[in-house]
Amino acid sequence: MATNRTAKSIATRQRFVDEALRLFKDRGYESTSMAQIAAAASSSRANLYLYFSSKSQIIRARMTEIEAEVAELYGVLDGMPTHTPEALREWLGIARGMWARYATEFEAVNQAMAIDQDVLEEWLSLIRRISSAQAALDREGATEDERKEREVHMATLMMSLERNFYFMYIRGYKEQEELILTALARQWSQLFDDRA
Repeated sequence: MATNRTAKSIATRQRFVDEALRLFKDRGYESTSMAQIAAAASSSRANLYLYFSSKSQIIRARMTEIEAEVAELYGVLDGMPTHTPEALREWLGIARGMWARYATEFEAVNQAMAIDQDVLEEWLSLIRRISSAQAALDREGATEDERKEREVHMATLMMSLERNFYFMYIRGYKEQEELILTALARQWSQLFDDRA
């Protein structure tokens, strides 16, 4: 009996997340209310509040759900035998696929970051967690300050990638897509350049 309740609770929670994301896409994050989310999920506000206290909590929950895949994407980057612009251009193709899968989520996160500080802080924390986990940034004989500088460099590249991908793959501005991807690959290769 407890297993059935747990499964039902998980399904209800997921329905709230899914409906919230659909509404954020259709109406915008700021224009969507908790009452609308509850109604779209065929539930009550009281039931919704048992799971989530705010829209930002819903977004942060979804961010947590997809963090492993984002980390895996950067794990691929970390494990690459070479970081040439050509190899990184291929990696950017993998990243583009992830953005396509999670376009709704990334759009909602971008909208939420603009008005909810806790969503922005969680996004920045995710970037810090991923950049600090990159073993490829370690250099023999590097000081802690040099390591930290490389982590910050990676974090700024991640933010740049996020902005560029947002405009190309969420907003649809792909006029110079190939040139942008080539420039991004070169920028990323500089981070891993052993001479840097």
